[in-house]
Amino acid sequence: MCCGKKRATLTAPVTGMAQRSPEQAAAYPFFRYIGNTALTTVGVHTGSIYRFAAKGAVQQVHPKDAESMQDIPNLVECKM
Repeated sequence: MCCGKKRATLTAPVTGMAQRSPEQAAAYPFFRYIGNTALTTVGVHTGSIYRFAAKGAVQQVHPKDAESMQDIPNLVECKM
């Protein structure tokens, strides 16, 4: 006999970026790391951790954190 609880977790709704409308997702800017090593930074307003594993890595950033991200060396806003 199968436990229905495991099956229910497979069909549970997904949270985060996947559920944002295209308009909402467009409000979240992208940043590209142009440095030579990895970079990890914390959003000043949200406390979100943004990890750029290597040169060229791109992350979508919460709009509240975007202004402070512009002050980080080797991190540039980009269009996707």
